[in-house]
Amino acid sequence: MAERLAITTEYITLQQLLKIEDIIPSGGQAKAYLADALVLLNGEKENRRGKKLYPGDQVETAGQVFEIVAESEDEARKRAEQAAILARFQKAQKPAKKSNPKPARTKKSGQAKTSKKRPTGPASWS
Repeated sequence: MAERLAITTEYITLQQLLKIEDIIPSGGQAKAYLADALVLLNGEKENRRGKKLYPGDQVETAGQVFEIVAESEDEARKRAEQAAILARFQKAQKPAKKSNPKPARTKKSGQAKTSKKRPTGPASWS
């Protein structure tokens, strides 16, 4: 039985599918994976990592079958709710801005500039 993969955009690339499903750890490995492994798109061999996959396409690789489907309204609603909860949480975690920050330190006139760097040459080794 095919594993259902719902997408929120018009299409995804074959490389994105391989990354999403943890078949490859990074996108840079897609080219090498496609050169070595058998990947079937709708029953035909596919080796282009940028191949666009649309709802209705079926990809078979690594002993798994994936069916690309469009995100349902229910899934979209759940995703929007999760995003709203996350936004509220992140807003609550932001620290309050200080109303009166410390003024910047200024150099008094006539004061010599001092460096905080320590000597690093052979003379400083002893």
